[in-house]
Amino acid sequence: MADVVLKLDNFSVSYKTQKGSLEAVRNVSFELKEGETLAIVGESGCGKSSLARGILRLFPRNLEKASGKIYLDGEDILSLKEDIFRKNVLWSKISMVFQGAMNSLNPVLKVIYQVAEPLIVHMGMDKNSAFNRAKEMLSFVGISESFAERYPFELSGGMKQRVVIAMALVTHPKIVILDEPTSALDVITQANILNLLKILKKELNLTYIFITHDIATTSELADKVAVMYAGEIVELSPSENFYNLPAHGYTMMLLNSVPTLKTIKKLKSIPGSPPSLISPPKGCRFHPRCQYVMDICREKEPPMFKKGEEHYAKCYIGESHE
Repeated sequence: MADVVLKLDNFSVSYKTQKGSLEAVRNVSFELKEGETLAIVGESGCGKSSLARGILRLFPRNLEKASGKIYLDGEDILSLKEDIFRKNVLWSKISMVFQGAMNSLNPVLKVIYQVAEPLIVHMGMDKNSAFNRAKEMLSFVGISESFAERYPFELSGGMKQRVVIAMALVTHPKIVILDEPTSALDVITQANILNLLKILKKELNLTYIFITHDIATTSELADKVAVMYAGEIVELSPSENFYNLPAHGYTMMLLNSVPTLKTIKKLKSIPGSPPSLISPPKGCRFHPRCQYVMDICREKEPPMFKKGEEHYAKCYIGESHE
């Protein structure tokens, strides 16, 4: 039985805005075991990136409050002092591949320095040692040494993505958060990057949090899938259940909007748009858009029901609610 390396317990993040408090992440809880991949899916604006940045404590200036617990190897990293967190946890134990490789790279610094920088800053390595390890990591992700002295604008999109992955892995962290790592790439390059991530996971025994709005890519990597809507995890299940036994109305409608290769079906869009996180609707947050809505959904917020082995959904479908 693999050990639990990351556990979130009622983690919430809210921001200050001109219109009021915006709760971007609300009472998120899950466990992640060593070597697992958790895919987090949902529409744009549902809180996926806020959750990822919250785990790394990369909060914006308008942060109002971050609450709950984040346990990494049993230690609550949310309660650590900022300097201790940055020295002992950030990038050394958990790192992130940010959305949009070009935006993650400094256009005026050579690739070799940008990959080596986490070693110098977070691990205190000297420049020569850091550069040597950076070259090794670049080679490991498929970038030849001749490209190490180039600038980001001299690389293709796929190569830039590999560089960003090398930056996240160079300190040998346990957990890597992947925020839309293939979103700006063509289909062939996407497949190459996904294959690279699978190889890295196996060879380095990595644990991934894979954030995406592309449901098709989750089947490539995910062991478990968390579905987010309006700042909440509304369904959490093994990946097989996500595709074959969806239990939340949002998950069902989400899957009905995605084409498949093995079956012919009529695609259906999800009507309406996500709710305001400043003033969300009463009851289930998805009920204004749900084709399975019941009276209780409009009045009473559903708890997280157990739907099967390691399968939970915040939905009244199939539940007694007298």
